[in-house]
This record gives sequence, C-alpha cells and structure tokens, in this order.
Amino acid sequence: MRIKEYSRYELKYLLNGAQYRQVVEALSAYLHPDEMGDTHGRYSVTSLYYDSPAYWAYWDKLEGHRFRRKVRARVYGDQVITPYTPCFVEIKQRINKTVQKKRVVLPYSSAEVLCGGLTEDIKTGDLTATEQAIIEEVQYLQIVNQLQPACVVSYDRQAFEGSEYDPGLRITFDSNLKGRVHDLTLLSQSYAHSHFFLLPEYYVMEVKVNYRVPHWLMEIIGHYGCTLRRVSKYCTALENSKVLLQRQELVY
Repeated sequence: MRIKEYSRYELKYLLNGAQYRQVVEALSAYLHPDEMGDTHGRYSVTSLYYDSPAYWAYWDKLEGHRFRRKVRARVYGDQVITPYTPCFVEIKQRINKTVQKKRVVLPYSSAEVLCGGLTEDIKTGDLTATEQAIIEEVQYLQIVNQLQPACVVSYDRQAFEGSEYDPGLRITFDSNLKGRVHDLTLLSQSYAHSHFFLLPEYYVMEVKVNYRVPHWLMEIIGHYGCTLRRVSKYCTALENSKVLLQRQELVY
C-alpha cells in the first residue's frame, strides 16, 4: 500500500482544438511529459465518484462552499480492471482556493468495500498511522453522508511536469470526457451507458501549482486566449444525465 498527500492551487481552462495544439507546442520549451504516461505524457483515467443519496458533494460544488470534500476511486491506464487491480482511493478537499488530496492505494475490491460501506473486511495489509487515518476519514465520510456510487467518469489525459526551475508545477489536458450513471463499478467492461459530457473537440486544461503561476505561463495563457472556467468533471457528467432530475425530490 502506498499513500500520497499534498496541497496545491488549481486553475482550469476550457480550450478548443486549435488552442490545445498551440499551447502544448509552446509548453514544450518549459516542461517535460509526465513519466507516468507514454513518450508524450498520455494515459487514460477512470474514476468512480461517491456521493450521498441527495448529492451533497454535487450541491456543495454548485453552491461554491469554501470547504468541501468528495471521495472517489481511481484507476489509471487502459487495462482490464479486476478485484486485484491497484486502485487509488482519494479524498479531494478544497479549503477556499487551496486543493488538498489524500490518497491511498488498495486492491479495487477493498476500495469498493471502503467507499461503499460494505460489510466485508477491508484487505489492507499492514498500515502506518497516516494510512489508517485516511482510511478512517473515508469511513467517517461514508457513514455521515451514506456514500454510494454516483457516477463513473473517464477521459484521456496528457500531462506535463515542471523542471527544476518550476518545482510542483503540473499541467494536464483532458479530452474525450465521458460519464455514466449506470453500471457503477469499475469492473464493468460495458461502455454502452457512457456518453460524452463535453464535445470531443474540447480540452480541459488544469494548471496545478504549489505557490504561484510562473510569469512565462501566464504569458502563454494570455497569448492564446485561454479563458478561466470553473469546470467540474463530476458535476458536468451528472448534469448531462437524468439522474438529478429523477432524484430532485431528495435535494429540496
């Protein structure tokens, strides 16, 4: 089991295809592809989001609450997911403008048990005190909010990392964004219910930085007319389904 915890600022932009190609070319002089992906820093991401029956995580985001948390299970890469596939269980937390992420790696079957509040024992192995604290926080959120699977979101990502002169800088471009509110398990190999919730010709660019955005990056963003947008993949995927309309009586 591995664990990772960090805090940073996130800025999101919605780019068309021409802007994406221009920005990526301009960034090549400053950044290098994420080693987690292929030679161009590309890989796929699939996440299962958990929410309360009344979708409080969705409404907290929509209403702009300064403190909010959401829980998700995430798998990277194109692979057939089995109960034994390593899976990141994440708590993504926002406090004002700062984003904090706590994550721990479990077998997917244990991630489903932990996030979904199932009765089986969680197979975790030996835990450090920090690992145990994160698992207990997920359990607390599950009990208090009655978390249940809400939406599967998948997309293709191209990621770049900063050099030694810009430590902590990370820029990602997400495309082919799809979601579904049926077959709410990552074990499902059926994508019949997945739908594009953003037109395929658009990209979500995320700028993630520990302290400040470098001046050269702000010049690139301004030069190519990138517009800051508050884009939530989870919320947008839900809004493009009928699930919120079907359960609106639970919200009010």
